[in-house]
Amino acid sequence: MNRSHTTLTLQAAALVIAFIAGAAPACVSETPPPSHCANEQGDATCAALDPTTPFCDGCGSAVAGCVAEQPADDSCYYACGGDNNILDDESCVMTGDGDGDGDGDMGDGDGDGDGDGDGPCMGPADCTDPDLPFCDMASGECVACDATPDGDASCVGLDPATPVCEGGVCVQCAEGKVDACVDTTPICDLDAGACVGCSDHAQCPESACNLADGNCFDPASVVHVDGDYGCGTGDGSEAMPFCSVGEALGVLGLEAVVILHEIDGNNSYQEDIVVQGATATFSAAEENPILRGSNGKPALTVADSGNLFMQGIAVVSGPTSGVAVNGGQAWIDECRINSNTTLGVSINGGSATIRRSHIVNNDGGGILVDGGGTLVLENSFVGGNIPNTVSIEILDGSMDAAFSTIVAGANDFGMPAALRCTDGSDISARNSILVASAADPEIQCTNATIEDNVIEDNESFPNNTAVNFNPNEWFVDYATGDFHLSDSHPEGIDSAATWQLGDPGTDIDGDPRPMTDNSSDFAGADRVP
Repeated sequence: MNRSHTTLTLQAAALVIAFIAGAAPACVSETPPPSHCANEQGDATCAALDPTTPFCDGCGSAVAGCVAEQPADDSCYYACGGDNNILDDESCVMTGDGDGDGDGDMGDGDGDGDGDGDGPCMGPADCTDPDLPFCDMASGECVACDATPDGDASCVGLDPATPVCEGGVCVQCAEGKVDACVDTTPICDLDAGACVGCSDHAQCPESACNLADGNCFDPASVVHVDGDYGCGTGDGSEAMPFCSVGEALGVLGLEAVVILHEIDGNNSYQEDIVVQGATATFSAAEENPILRGSNGKPALTVADSGNLFMQGIAVVSGPTSGVAVNGGQAWIDECRINSNTTLGVSINGGSATIRRSHIVNNDGGGILVDGGGTLVLENSFVGGNIPNTVSIEILDGSMDAAFSTIVAGANDFGMPAALRCTDGSDISARNSILVASAADPEIQCTNATIEDNVIEDNESFPNNTAVNFNPNEWFVDYATGDFHLSDSHPEGIDSAATWQLGDPGTDIDGDPRPMTDNSSDFAGADRVP
């Protein structure tokens, strides 16, 4: 095709039309600008600019001439560029008699005449291998994203949900590229290249992790509470804190992260909070704040719609249970709940996950589960030196306990137990210590799964280590509920547990566990380093 001749003819026609119309002559040219794909490398230029518009159209109005579909008119298709359409230059397309009948048609498109279609690609539609989804127009080969000029841009064009090219694969995220990780999936799992929900408060350094939904709390919802300051004068900042948890929640509403400071003189906050939204209550760094229930109510009650995330808080000496979970969900971490008038934690129809906590010496027992509730217990001390009480009682619900020390007191007139249940079908205790000072059975729970624990009598539960219990020899301070192992603890505790993948990686104090599947370990919450 002689484009200069065509251009001159069109210019002449334009002059005639202008003269007839009485208009001033104008210079008219259809020659594409130098940056047009027709004057560059044709389809290869288009594929590099945007994989979604890989074809070069010399006749259309598209910017740079790149379009999504191959031009139907061969005289407009500039596949190889160089100011030649495919009728003048088809070298980069490598077409041939695809079906071998001698008529020169495209056949299967691979140019080798065997009809198998395995030849050079002409656009992304030809690249059906999910591992090689992009067409390198220069070579005619289907390639991975890292073989394109801009791997991330290529991935965005292929699927905006996986905008990052990592190791030749389009993924959601990679190190330093986490823009896609938002809302309930704010964390990048680098191994999987996928955005996931948060699972630890440390992953949300500006606020806290909503463990129920996977999102990080809005940093704007973080407030400080300090009972040493007057009520009604603060704005929730560290310099001007609110005076109580109740005041803070009254201002913020259903979602809040409360940083709780200790009150001078080891005094406590008198609270009877009902959690109806998502509330995180954390101790201020290196402080030991204390909550106490008031008005005959627990310090914290989690309603049906509530999610409570509590860390580093003491709940002591309240008029009833320390914490009540009534249909909602609670995550209790590194807390001390002791010396309350009835139970430490009451779960009725909701769920509680308790880790690295002390639920000890509450007058009515440690933890009660009823109403179809659920208890997950790890690395915790439960029970204490209170006669006639049950450390953990499951009336109607389920329990999964691991690496915990569960101790019941003496028998004056009742039947104390470390674990009691109505039906143990949904109850499991592994790698724990379950003992009682009384002569009564420490485990009163038929059908439960009790394995790899230290107990006193393994006749009913044979897959455990039986050791005669002597509380004053086993623990640092049995009377106060400090169940850390003393130097005189029985050696059988040291290897009674079997650590498995998914078990906690540390003990109650953060000392590392073996982290090797099926390796022996200390039973209970504490291990001696």
